[in-house]
Amino acid sequence: MLKKINTWQDAFDNDIDLWCYPKDKSADNILLVARFHGDEPEGEFCLRQMLEELQNVKISSPYNIYILPCLNPSGSKLKTRANGRGIDLNRNYPTENFAAISVNPHTKEMSSGEPGSEIETQIMMKIVQDYDIKRILSIHSDLYLIDYDGPAEILAKRFSDLCGYRLVDNIGYQTNGSFGTWAGVERKIPLITVETWHGESEQEMMKIWHELKPAIFDFCLLK
Repeated sequence: MLKKINTWQDAFDNDIDLWCYPKDKSADNILLVARFHGDEPEGEFCLRQMLEELQNVKISSPYNIYILPCLNPSGSKLKTRANGRGIDLNRNYPTENFAAISVNPHTKEMSSGEPGSEIETQIMMKIVQDYDIKRILSIHSDLYLIDYDGPAEILAKRFSDLCGYRLVDNIGYQTNGSFGTWAGVERKIPLITVETWHGESEQEMMKIWHELKPAIFDFCLLK
């Protein structure tokens, strides 16, 4: 049965909720996460649809499925890429290639903070380490592609085939201090990053969900 297993607060007392659809204590743990960037609502929409599905439909997954729909509630409220402290959460990880300034071709330069400085980053690191996460799906927008980090090429190819998004092995610019680098490259956890197209309305968000739904469920069921 789906249950909320933890709630943290960010620096502005916004809740960050972690849900679990459990198998059993001996099963491997996998993680689905979205909304690193507050101006990218598509992934959160999809994972909340996933939560609704799991409330009503029983699935037989070999994993304990952990779901974190919104990592950046302060940025979500502000509709900004950064969190409420002005930090790009997907450049804040204490990686070997960390850089103080986040450079993105779609936005102005943005602070990456200090390595691991943000509560949201610390929460993600704690989840990955404490729950010994074995596989990760991270949902972003607006590049309309599938990327991957760590030993995830086969998984990413399967995901791409199921949803029809093109697969790349490099998005074409530096992502210093990213979650993908920290978890996938440096810790060798298979990590798929989905970049949806930009949904302007709830109807378009629902279309994105229906595009991704078969691949997301397959990700959760494939041993």
